Amino acid sequence: MMLTMIAWIGMAVSVCYVPFRLKNLLGLRRRWPLAVLTAAVLGGYLLLLHTGIYVLDNIAIAWIYNALGLLFVFVIYLFFLLLITHPLTALLKRIPKRPLGLGGILVSAFLVALGFVNAQSFSVTRHDVAVKGLTQAVRIVHLPDLHLGAQRGEAYLHRILDAIDEQKPDMVLYNGDLVDSNIALKPELFSLFKRVRAEQYFTTGNHEYYLDTDRALRLIAGAGIRILRSEMVETRGIQLIGMEYMNADRETYDAHMVNTLTLKEELPRIARDGGKPSVLVHHSPVGTRYVADGHIDLMLAGHTHGGQLFPGTALVKYRFPMYRGRHQLDGLTLLVSQGAGTFGPWMRLGTRNELQVVQLIPAISNQ
Repeated sequence: MMLTMIAWIGMAVSVCYVPFRLKNLLGLRRRWPLAVLTAAVLGGYLLLLHTGIYVLDNIAIAWIYNALGLLFVFVIYLFFLLLITHPLTALLKRIPKRPLGLGGILVSAFLVALGFVNAQSFSVTRHDVAVKGLTQAVRIVHLPDLHLGAQRGEAYLHRILDAIDEQKPDMVLYNGDLVDSNIALKPELFSLFKRVRAEQYFTTGNHEYYLDTDRALRLIAGAGIRILRSEMVETRGIQLIGMEYMNADRETYDAHMVNTLTLKEELPRIARDGGKPSVLVHHSPVGTRYVADGHIDLMLAGHTHGGQLFPGTALVKYRFPMYRGRHQLDGLTLLVSQGAGTFGPWMRLGTRNELQVVQLIPAISNQ
């Protein structure tokens, strides 16, 4: 609720300031056409997200959603650039105003274009994790936040699956938000996963609950992907624990709450052998102290997108202190992926789409 309120207040300020500032800098006769256009972009995009219309199986809505997302970021960047340069025209009376206004527009457009181009590719990152009690190496491809839907379809999925084939993993873990729109819920799209020769597992993210959840899970299971909903399976010498999306505990705030489950309560209910290697897969990097107390060797998470684009990259750490990369908590190793796809604005600025390759290796005993 607080984040929604901040978004609408920010929209109101931008609608008032951007047209006013551009009118003064560019010498426009009227500012109300710009105000209407700005309000339509910002308000329309927030309404698409807030009402959940963007998940509908409708190609026109998908195009509008993507276009408004890019325009939304353009307006936000323009707002900040105009605000930052505002003191220049007040202090330096002779500074030319028109180039300042046009410069703000061009820089904002360049940043959006750069972010859009960056969002079309992905990088492969590698991590070696030594695990006690492991008798053989296990190669895992960790792939959260693919977000099949309005932005990711067959072409992008083919590229991801090609990269998976190149890594020759023992297992692939789709750690939540595999799909974020009903437009992607097509049997022909999910049949592509059948080409993967490794074991495949899936855990739910928050976005699987915003669309036709039952249909999405049927398609995932029908593609030969085993769904783990707060359960454990033993495979390749490890205890693989897949948790359904949930909050850390009942006291911690979660802006994406979809159920009343918590890691604090659910993890102890999963029977396992504390002396065997354990890998826990949960969409969000929360509840790490409960995971560490549960004698887990490795936790894999995503959800944060690393902030996806500036200024989110600077703000995400205040909500998720461990928002990307590798972290060590006592005997627990936490790996947080930036995600293989994007949500909201079809952009990456300051982050990359990521396919994470995790090599589990037997730990060498000192005894």
